[in-house]
Amino acid sequence: MNNIYIYKNKDVGILGLGVSGLAAAKVLLNSKANIFVFDDQKEKPSIIKKSSWINYNYWPWESIKTLVVSPGIPINNKEKHNAIKLAIDNNVQIINDIDLFVETNPKAKIIGVTGTNGKSTTAALLFHILKFNKIKSVICGNFGIPACSIKDPGEHGVIILELSSYQLDGAKNLSLDMAAIINITPDHLDYHENFDRYVSCKLKIINFLKTNGKFFFDKSNKLLNKIIDSKKYNSLKFVRIDKNEAKNFTNDNNYLKGTHNEINASIAISIAKKLSINDNKIQLAIKSFKGLSYRMEPLYISENLQIINDSKSTNGESTAAALKSFSNIFWIVGGKPKIDGIGHAKNFLDKVVEIFLIGNSTNYFSKEILKFNRKIPQNECITLEKATKLAIKKSKKSKLKNHVILFSPSAASFDQFKNFEDRGNKFKQIVNSQVDKGII
Repeated sequence: MNNIYIYKNKDVGILGLGVSGLAAAKVLLNSKANIFVFDDQKEKPSIIKKSSWINYNYWPWESIKTLVVSPGIPINNKEKHNAIKLAIDNNVQIINDIDLFVETNPKAKIIGVTGTNGKSTTAALLFHILKFNKIKSVICGNFGIPACSIKDPGEHGVIILELSSYQLDGAKNLSLDMAAIINITPDHLDYHENFDRYVSCKLKIINFLKTNGKFFFDKSNKLLNKIIDSKKYNSLKFVRIDKNEAKNFTNDNNYLKGTHNEINASIAISIAKKLSINDNKIQLAIKSFKGLSYRMEPLYISENLQIINDSKSTNGESTAAALKSFSNIFWIVGGKPKIDGIGHAKNFLDKVVEIFLIGNSTNYFSKEILKFNRKIPQNECITLEKATKLAIKKSKKSKLKNHVILFSPSAASFDQFKNFEDRGNKFKQIVNSQVDKGII
């Protein structure tokens, strides 16, 4: 467990006690800090003493030196949480879990990865390549374990830090050796208030690069090219990636299908090369890569049918990438809609055979789809179980060759599930049950 000596006997506030907040609490307790903790949405966990679990309105703000804010709570918005207002009024330093990670003083190279979609796949593939080639490495941040909890792999090791827009928004002191932005499309606008602020948060990753740090991005991405060409970034090395570079490495890996995965793989490969891993060793590593759960995850493959779990697709851009990768699709869609609805998924509706609507906003999604295609049959199913079973039944009746049942919701999960993992696990359970019963 990390020990940050500067916090010994210091009063520290922690706002929000999700995964990262809980990790921060453990590190600060190990550092002998006096912590004051509260979460508006949770009850006190067992590791927190009753004397530490106090509403922020009653914290000793005159003695608190630092406030650690969980990523989901906006630090810089006009409308601020009351605890953040109190911190500002009392000149308290406000940080997040990423700043706390920096204070553990890691010696390893740090590679930051962000993007609206694809950052987890890119980070996971790079981690897989490094581990396969016996390079000490750890993956953390928005994916894996909270950054402040990791054991530093040392000066010859690598830390892969996946960064969400929330984490970048709050971070102040990060220092990166390399960084990548996979893409930027509208998302989380309820948090960031508008797209310009969201873009600014993503671009902070470039500002966190060390002198002579390397920045990787897809050369075909018009938005990123325009932004980078319009700004003056001194002493940085920009590595423009050609997605075709991945084709010689992916070896028909089923977990890396689609143009979006060609981009993800090309960025991971390019970073691996900069870490002095040769082409042959990268290629061998990619052969054994099994992809991510909930992201274009094959659950069932037969001669004629694939069932794909893409529960992690919480926006239209991500679902568009999934639809683009297949044909003859029986599409399960719906949940808590984002501002852009189905977004760019509208451009690939010609690949869809039939639609199965779930969640509390089935009317919304039905109308969204009807705007762009009135011919695709729609089924209002509400529950994921009904939608999955009906999709299996209809796909069998269709007698189509090479068809796909694709669960790619294009929406958040919070109307019916805890998170996209919970939603994806439910889909797995339903599919596995149908396989066990011999229905598929």
